[in-house]
Amino acid sequence: MSRRYTMFSAGDGSMRAALIDRARHPRAEFGLVFTDGLYEDADAYRYLIEGAAHVLGRHLSWVPSADDFPDYRVSEDTPIEEYRGNAEWRAFLRDLRARTVDALPELQWLVEGRDPWEVFRDNAFLGNDNVDLCSRVLKREMADKWRTANCHRIGELYGPPDYFAVGIGEHEAHRFDDGQGGGIGPRNLADGWLYHAPLLTDPADFPSLFFAPLEQIGPKPPRLYGMGYMHNNCGGFCCRAGQAHYANRFRVQPVRFTYDALMERKLVRFLGKNVSMLTDRRGGTRKPMTLDEFAERLREEPRRAYEYEPGESGCGCMGAAA
Repeated sequence: MSRRYTMFSAGDGSMRAALIDRARHPRAEFGLVFTDGLYEDADAYRYLIEGAAHVLGRHLSWVPSADDFPDYRVSEDTPIEEYRGNAEWRAFLRDLRARTVDALPELQWLVEGRDPWEVFRDNAFLGNDNVDLCSRVLKREMADKWRTANCHRIGELYGPPDYFAVGIGEHEAHRFDDGQGGGIGPRNLADGWLYHAPLLTDPADFPSLFFAPLEQIGPKPPRLYGMGYMHNNCGGFCCRAGQAHYANRFRVQPVRFTYDALMERKLVRFLGKNVSMLTDRRGGTRKPMTLDEFAERLREEPRRAYEYEPGESGCGCMGAAA
């Protein structure tokens, strides 16, 4: 029998996709695949563990709360050349990961070992709204390596092909199949891998899992959603998220915005280039705009509203797998 995996990101879409695929194939060997950039929100890790247990039909006597986690940040005077993340934060995650996979062996918790800032520094390139280097290295390439080593594609001799579910919904259906041979489905199929998007194909059969509020189908939703974030990835940080995203972060999590700006400032100085994650499009031209510069604009125009544009809420991470 084919094995079935859901690319599990601790977010709304992947939770619904996992529950639907599990309900559709209750007798299949089932697993979840999470790639950890070591930079998730503390409550995202809580939701990951509670959510995985819920999908798998398990009860855990322990689940960490966001308050249990140490600070993920490093001191302001840490040189970017020496940056290796917060040692206490990473040790906590290492122990949590070991405990979780021991209790939930169906959860593949993959770690490359670096966070986005280390990837940017080591590749001498600051991710931006066009190039999500961090997602490619820490998420997609890690998942691809694990998949190649542990799973079966079409035509292999050692077993039937495995299936992979992704939490892509109607509003981003083009990311799964753009109708011209692009998207996750066609690209992976061309290489022999079977991907599907339950939120695009199965909603009529499982309306409660598809339409019900997230809190009604699983654990308490991640706190970032309640703060106005459109995704639950990377602790609310994202190099591809646009101005509406960072305007919200500036308002609801000013300390985290300030830390993002600090790290971007260090990296820009290290690179010695006029680069940034955001883009200033005023005047009909495009030019770099650092988070420090955007913060100045937000302070000057406190009443200005920013609306999300398609593709500006984040990179999609696991949903963008090659």
